[in-house]
Amino acid sequence: MMVKVGLKYCGGCNPEYDRVALVKHIQESLQGKVVFVKPESEGVELIVAVEGCSTACADLSAFQGMKIRIITNIEGGERFIKEIRKELEIFADEAE
Repeated sequence: MMVKVGLKYCGGCNPEYDRVALVKHIQESLQGKVVFVKPESEGVELIVAVEGCSTACADLSAFQGMKIRIITNIEGGERFIKEIRKELEIFADEAE
């Protein structure tokens, strides 16, 4: 199962880490499980907002009613990877 994830970056006014490198790492870690697309794409199941700092000020109002995950640091990216793997594992077990 491939999950379509809408990727939204903040404006990058005060990044405390390399957001693009983190997303690349997430993509590589979840290869074959997650595909990042524009957030307005059809069939998006989840929005991931990659914020450069803990202020997390990106406007996410366009995604009301959708499942949103906010990543504000490298550790948050690692948590996201673990959570998605676990969710997909549970889903696969239920499908059997």
